[in-house]
Formats: sequence, structure tokens, C-alpha cells
Amino acid sequence: MKINFNECNAILSTLPIGYYCGRRIPTTLDDKAETSYYIPMEDVIYISFPIIEKGVNALPDSSDLEKAVRSMLYHETSHAILTPKNLISKWDDHIMRSIFNIFEDERIETLLANFYMNVDFKAQLYNICGSPKPPRDAQSAFFNIVRYRVGPDHFVNKVDEIITKYRTINSTTDRCYYYKDDVEKLYEQIAKMFKKTPAIFTPPMDIKITGDNGEEGKGKGSSSEGAQSAKVGNTDNMDESAHGEEGLTAEQISKLLEEVFKPAASLSARKREQVEKFEKALDVLFANFNKKTSGGNGINTYSGVFNPRAVVRKDYRYFERSISSNGNNKFGSIHLNLVLDRSGSFVYNQNETNAILAILSNFERKNKNFTMDVFFIGEEMTKAKTLKDRIMDCSGGNTIPDYAAEMFIRAQKPNTFNYNIVLFDGDALSDCYGENFAQKAKRFKTFDRKQTFLITDSDNERYLKKRPYTSAKVIVTNNYNEELIKNITRAFKTMLS
Repeated sequence: MKINFNECNAILSTLPIGYYCGRRIPTTLDDKAETSYYIPMEDVIYISFPIIEKGVNALPDSSDLEKAVRSMLYHETSHAILTPKNLISKWDDHIMRSIFNIFEDERIETLLANFYMNVDFKAQLYNICGSPKPPRDAQSAFFNIVRYRVGPDHFVNKVDEIITKYRTINSTTDRCYYYKDDVEKLYEQIAKMFKKTPAIFTPPMDIKITGDNGEEGKGKGSSSEGAQSAKVGNTDNMDESAHGEEGLTAEQISKLLEEVFKPAASLSARKREQVEKFEKALDVLFANFNKKTSGGNGINTYSGVFNPRAVVRKDYRYFERSISSNGNNKFGSIHLNLVLDRSGSFVYNQNETNAILAILSNFERKNKNFTMDVFFIGEEMTKAKTLKDRIMDCSGGNTIPDYAAEMFIRAQKPNTFNYNIVLFDGDALSDCYGENFAQKAKRFKTFDRKQTFLITDSDNERYLKKRPYTSAKVIVTNNYNEELIKNITRAFKTMLS
């Protein structure tokens, strides 16, 4: 069967995604994405159209297209909620990418099997792939065991065991080494046994499935004569080996959704309290600022900054004052530049920093007077061009590249209140090989701007002790995010007062 982007998007628009997520969350069909995901910086779920299209192409012509696409869309929504964003890495080879995807498909469908109304994930599997076929290699044997629960019992039981063990990991989980390691070990054991005795992996010929309406699955290769029937989704009609571990309870799902869609929820109690307090403080500051400026940013009276085009007299500068109708911020607008260390040593602060960025991105969406640019600096300096790019992923070393100074200058917005915060963990110049101390120290001239605060640990204090190259205020600390929150809050108090 075939489906185009507009047809799929029309079906997506009918789905009550917000109902399942616990609040209204925009869901966008992406015509290029290789997977589906949730971006906390945008508060948007992205659904991969190429994956939906591929699934539809595998359907037999007799399928109910809309019902099938609904199931696929909910499957992709489940990926956005439950699949860790770093599950697949650039170091995984082609086979292991496929293995991790197969297992993750089963994990999310098992855990959310009873979550969506009128969705039967297992029946959908049979519709697209048909009944399990004799495996031609270790990968297809793995697919049968994981997705159909067909194969040696100890492997089938191991699938349920792994799903149960990792039922709490979700899209906010930053590292999933142990999960991947357990899945990889399972595959290696299956591959080893398949090589020795492939015959024991041959599925029985009498397996088929029926959907919610009692109709038999019509997927490619499905068998009908003399078949045993199991109605997936109704545990009364299935034995344990046919459907695996039961899904999450409503209470468990509610708790999981709170974690996924609330930036600070996955942090420790102390860090969560710190980030939530920060969010509330910004809420109050912006509320007061917006109330104060509801009558307009500039006013043509003696108490504000005159617009020269709004007056006839040429001596309007006489009335220009250092204060304005908005308090200390005479421009009525705010721009925050964040330059954040993304080297490997910052990884333990990464999740909290991402929570802070998500909160700031949310305030930027809601307040037209506030804009923000985020730069990540490590072995190179890059600007986050979109909200999607504002997610910190730490690895590699440190340097302040030559081109960073020009980037930092361009980041300063005209006719607005600019505030710059630069954060370094460890030696910011550890990768500047062949340079002497003075040459390295001179690189800090990059951040020689007014209203610039440089947060760093003691490793960079030696370069900045006399501050010969930068007028930035230097704050030496190991509590990076605590100081980051403090300085951002101070910046907003200054800019919004």
C-alpha cells in the first residue's frame, strides 16, 4: 500500500496525543527524520514520516489503512516517550543498530501495550511482517525470539527479563550502556547457538494471530490453515510465552510521563529543587516585567525615550534619559548569550544544564522581549542554530579556537540589553598544543566584552588571575550549574527591573 505525507499528517491531526501525554504537546510529522523523538527545548514530539511510509509499504492491500497508520503513529509516539535519545551511537555497526532497534520496538510496545485505545501493536506486527518464518541467519532468529516470542524458551524468557529490568528507562535517560550490553549479549548467545543448531529456531507452522475484531492477521507470509489463534492485547486468551511481560500500569505511566515532559524531573532531589526554584524565580520576574510593559515599550512623554520620528522638534535628544519606561533596561528587550563547555569532563553536569536550557527555551517561546543564543565550546565552538540543537552532549577536549572571537562579537545584538555567560569546566586550553602560557592566556581575550561573566574552576584561574586579556567578571567555582543559575537570575533581575 502507499501513503503520502499529507494523508499521514491528516490522520496524525486526529490523534489525541495530548490526552495520553497528560497535557497539550504539539506533534509534528517530519518528512526527513530517521527516528521519532521529543525535544524538550521546543516541547514538541517529532514523528518520522519515512518510518511510517516504510511500514505502510509493507502492508497487504486488504489492510485498513487508517487503523494501521494510527497504530504506527502511536508506536512512534511511544519511541518519543520511551526511547533514550542516545540509544544508537555512531560507534555501533550496522548489525547492532538493527539489533537495538528490534529490541527497542518490542520494549516500547510491551510497556505501552494497554496505554492507547484501539491499538493492537502485536496484530500490527503480524499485518506488516506476517507470521514468523524460518530464520535465515542470526538476526532473523533474534527477530523471531524478540518480536514474536518464538524460539528456545530460555531466550524468550530472557527477553521478558531484560524488558522488566529496563522498564523505567525513557527519552530522558542519558546513558544506556547496561541496557545495550544486555541486549548485545543476548544476540551473541542466540547467534552462537544458531550457528551450531539452526533447526531449533524454526517456528511452528501453526502460528497466526487475530486482531481486536477477531479477524485473522493478513500479513505477508501469514498462515491460516490449521493454525492456533491468539488474540494479542487480551491476556485471557494468551499464554505467557505468546505476549511476554505485561505493560506498565496507569500509575507507572503517569509517573513516567511527568519525568519525560518535565525537564528537571530526572535529576536528583537536590538538583531538581534547585532547577525548579530557578524556573519559579524567572516566572515571577517575567510576570512583573510583562505587567509593567503591557502599555508598550516606548512612550512619548518626558518619562521615556523619545522616538525621533514621532516628534517634530529637532531637540528630542534633550528628553532622552538613562532610564526608561521599563526600568533599567532602556531597550525593553533582552538577549542572553550562553557559551557552555561541552568537553567530556562536563558530562556529570550535562543533564542539569539541559534542564536549564529547556526552561530558558520555554521562556523565550512565551516572551517576545527575550531572545537567547547558545554556543557549545569544546574542541571547536558551534552555535545552536535551532532549538533542537540546544541539547548538550558532552565529549572530547577543550580549546578556544581563533574564530571564536568573531562569533562572540556577532552574538551581541544591537538595540537590546546583552548579557553574556561563559562556562568552562577544567582547563579550557588543554588542546592548544605547542603554545606557551602567554599565548594560551591571550585566547581569553575572546570574551573581553561588557556584561560578561566567566564561570570556571581553578584550572583556568592561572590564566585569568591578573585578567590582562579580558574584562569579564571571573567566578571560580566547582558548582557550575548553581553559579550558572545564580548569574542568569541576576541577569534577569538587572534586565527586567
